[in-house]
Amino acid sequence: MIPQSLMMKIIGAAFASLLALFAILLLLMMRRLILLHLERPSIHRAIPALQHLLSPPNASSRDLLTSRALPNARLIKAFALTNTFVSCEVDIHTAFVGRAMFLLKSVTERGWVHFQNIAVDSVEEALSHADEKDFDIFVQDVTMRVALVAILGIDVSVGELDSEDIHIVSMLITLLWSLSKQPDPIPADLLPRLNRHLRRLIPDEIAYPNPLDFVIPVWETMWRVIATSVAYAQNFSYIFSELHCSPTMDQFRHFDGTHPSVEWFITEVMRLHPPSKRIARASLIHPFPAFLPLSFDKLTAKLFGSLLRRECADIGSVLQSRCIWGADADVFEPFRFHSNRLTRDQEMIKSLPFGCGRYKCVAANWAPMAAGIISAAILDRVQSGSDFRLVTGKSIGDREGWSGWSVVAEAAKSLSSRNSEST
Repeated sequence: MIPQSLMMKIIGAAFASLLALFAILLLLMMRRLILLHLERPSIHRAIPALQHLLSPPNASSRDLLTSRALPNARLIKAFALTNTFVSCEVDIHTAFVGRAMFLLKSVTERGWVHFQNIAVDSVEEALSHADEKDFDIFVQDVTMRVALVAILGIDVSVGELDSEDIHIVSMLITLLWSLSKQPDPIPADLLPRLNRHLRRLIPDEIAYPNPLDFVIPVWETMWRVIATSVAYAQNFSYIFSELHCSPTMDQFRHFDGTHPSVEWFITEVMRLHPPSKRIARASLIHPFPAFLPLSFDKLTAKLFGSLLRRECADIGSVLQSRCIWGADADVFEPFRFHSNRLTRDQEMIKSLPFGCGRYKCVAANWAPMAAGIISAAILDRVQSGSDFRLVTGKSIGDREGWSGWSVVAEAAKSLSSRNSEST
């Protein structure tokens, strides 16, 4: 018979071995999870895979919101956003969408002529303070004024908005967006400065307790679509002139047999230059079996951060794929959206810049017309015979990259040309 003391030693040794084995397995599991966490995201370029990622079947509302919010965590750090784009809470999403729909309903009820008048006034204000203005700064200024007065309903005229506040808010949003993608810490003074100037533009703290929650979704994409549209419109000025004369949805969609509709034009702009070239999604990885205490997951998260499975819909590649769009996929060609040319796959993905599924952009049907009207107001002011001209650069930019592009008063341009000739 084995002595009790020896039995206890054997049991103790066996228990210690089991603990050691469990620790080794735990370390191996954690190592694998960390490697997964650090790996590049899975990138999807096939249409079915994109649709499955952005609109997975049988996913709950909370799961969909979480998968969108996790990759956007950087925007909380940069802008202290609290809206649906950074939250997994269904109540926050419902409230945000409700407010957005109310704003869209209000601007729609006021009519496109009213919207156009604000756009025209915004162009005049943006041009009134200098003989020459960088093109991107000019478009940012115009779009911010329209966004604040026409869309967000700030009860002032566009001329009452302080130009310095407009410039600083636009500049800091663009800067912070860029810094949010970098690993380095963001300077602590930038966001308070941004909020200070933005609050002067939007003083109503009840309607907009955190103005950036609405300003960024409304403005940040819109100004880039407008800038790109104006850049491409040099050979299509006629269709924008017609829309400027008749700011109606019928005119926006009108095809006269010779010129493309403005709707096709804006759709082609967003195909070649989608505001979001990649749409990220992520889900939390729970490394331990459900029967283990929740503290194991919490310990892993504390030591290594939340472990995420990252995936990405490569919108830019799909929208420029030669397999889908043909040999001229990288060429600006609005006529490709004529019903006689459009294929089933092209029809299916042409609106991908607005996302897809349940959480597609709520302004998807409204925003292209708005971009067309603002673009038309700008083009009307810099057309031949006007006192301002658009000076084009070598390439079309995005948030950055507009070097060489500017809007210049004719007198200033003539003086500059004479000085160049004299030297």
